[in-house]
Amino acid sequence: MDYVDPKKDPTQWLTAVCLDLLEQNTEESKATLISAIRTLVSYLEPGLIDQAFAPWINHYTELLARSESNQSNAVQLCLPLDLLEQQDGLKTAGG
Repeated sequence: MDYVDPKKDPTQWLTAVCLDLLEQNTEESKATLISAIRTLVSYLEPGLIDQAFAPWINHYTELLARSESNQSNAVQLCLPLDLLEQQDGLKTAGG
């Protein structure tokens, strides 16, 4: 196991900690990770979120518009994971 110095490289350290919490897959690790995500997101400027997550935002707003225009509400809003799976499929299919 490599030691990551949080003072020298806090970004790499936090990434490692969050990934470790995700891999632990316990109720406590999930709760800690949720808390960490909420803390991180609260520090982000809206413009940065718009830039970093534009594909997720665009996909969500398209689904929302379809859902609002559809009388039967048959269109369900999906999570970003669905979008990532679609993008992975396109990359695989396209080469």
